[in-house]
Amino acid sequence: MKTIDISNANSLTYSDLDETLRRGLKSADPLVFSVLESVNALQQRHLGALDAHRRNVGMIQYGSAFPSHLTARIVSDIQTRSRVSPVDFINANAGAPLSICCTRYGFQGPTLVLTMPGTTARPIADSLAQHWLQSGQADYLFLCRAEFGPDRAIEVETQLVCL
Repeated sequence: MKTIDISNANSLTYSDLDETLRRGLKSADPLVFSVLESVNALQQRHLGALDAHRRNVGMIQYGSAFPSHLTARIVSDIQTRSRVSPVDFINANAGAPLSICCTRYGFQGPTLVLTMPGTTARPIADSLAQHWLQSGQADYLFLCRAEFGPDRAIEVETQLVCL
């Protein structure tokens, strides 16, 4: 497995995103913004190679970060109003960042989210990525490491890999 390129994004907000990326994300968790920005950068730089393989582009996100901001808002809404917005509930899913990326860019390859410390998850992600690439389940993979920093800042590093 070889790394083609790497992109980083840290603690982005809705207003930090380019206007074209904001579409449909008003209620998304901040984790989505950083994952989407890092994937978008790689997708734009390697558009030619990825276009022909959209059906076999997969994604693995791993690390300690999850949609915590939106989850906290949902818990608060339930406590104060005894209800939650269905859109918020969907966007609080740990798989939301990858779902949004796959929907936005038409990726149809396999996906997986491992919400565990990156040091534990990385060997699993690498092993599975290698298997998916060697078995032909994916031609390209985005490996997104998403961690919370010491002050709960979001740190995302995405690698675009292939065989």
